[in-house]
Amino acid sequence: MKVSILGHGIVGKGVWEMLRSNQGYEIRNVLVKKGEKTASFMTESFETVLEDDSDLVIECMGGIDPAFEFTSKCLEAGKSIISSNKALVAAHGIDLMNIARRNGKAFLFSAACGGAIPILQNLCLARRTDEILWAGGILNGTTNYILDSMDRRGMSFEDALAEAKALGYAEFDPTADISGLDTLRKIMLISMVAYDVLPNSDYNIEGIQNVSALDFEVAKELGCTIRLVGKCGLAESGRLYAYVQPVLCDMDSAYSGIRSNINLARYEGKNSGLMSFMGQGAGRYPTASAILRDVTSVADGQKQMLTEKCLVGFPYNNSKECERNYFIRLDASTFASQIGSIPVKKVICEKGGSVFAITEAVTVKAMHDLAAELRRHGAKLFFAEKKED
Repeated sequence: MKVSILGHGIVGKGVWEMLRSNQGYEIRNVLVKKGEKTASFMTESFETVLEDDSDLVIECMGGIDPAFEFTSKCLEAGKSIISSNKALVAAHGIDLMNIARRNGKAFLFSAACGGAIPILQNLCLARRTDEILWAGGILNGTTNYILDSMDRRGMSFEDALAEAKALGYAEFDPTADISGLDTLRKIMLISMVAYDVLPNSDYNIEGIQNVSALDFEVAKELGCTIRLVGKCGLAESGRLYAYVQPVLCDMDSAYSGIRSNINLARYEGKNSGLMSFMGQGAGRYPTASAILRDVTSVADGQKQMLTEKCLVGFPYNNSKECERNYFIRLDASTFASQIGSIPVKKVICEKGGSVFAITEAVTVKAMHDLAAELRRHGAKLFFAEKKED
């Protein structure tokens, strides 16, 4: 198979190395940024890739612009596309699927969610014969490293983030990770594959930027720890829900055992039951290995991970079926003044000028809306779903 690569960064270089070490692949061109060409196999011109005789183009550029332009043009030119770019697929996955179908070419992206963890390809297969009840998990290694370091090593949020950067687990600008946006994009991809819907509005997202060492102290007193989890699924009404939020999980739960920068992707099938996949969710070789799995799938004849029914939209479910109890921390003055608007079930304790409590069961949307309203009035707040399993 004749292959060209868009990008020669962390992932692109890993793909190039692995393709060279496997028989049956001929690398035609590797697109690099202006001024970065250092070898004959590299080119700084996208037109060179567009006009070469490659059958398959692997996109490892990141971002949306110019990645969408380049991948769509390659598909129109009769080249199949494999992408590891979650931002691109979350924004334009359906567009690229339609272009690929129109031209009879492949568009696969299993490396865009979970790195080496084969969650998307397994969902793609499972949904053919089973009903996916829900899917998600711990899908961001940066946030898990920070939370695990705060939990087990007593580090502050700032020190744990600085260490994650030093080890290469966090980007120079980690906003997408700690805000939950990176996890949300992966949930969007999971929803596309499992439910034929690309969520584009009304999802709820809460990252880890408001977590503190005091939250972990109280969590430990409850026999729990904190992790960031993304989830989507079908309520009994048949409507879809999707969210990202911290979770207070018991120490014997699967999530609490996920250490360092490891990911845990899970889904529950109506017939299969709970399925779990644990491993490296990012990095040069884990991601490159997932890309090469897609290369093999293209060689075997697979062309799509999405069905023709996949659409942009969001039939969000805000019913009783999406109710959760929440662990909250709120500064004492705000708690006293807003007690009537906060559905408190039980006050846990008061520490460091804050009140810790467990809420009555409320919808995910209601909790996120309440937190946003309190913050608009200057409140300092942290909340996490109180998970029992």
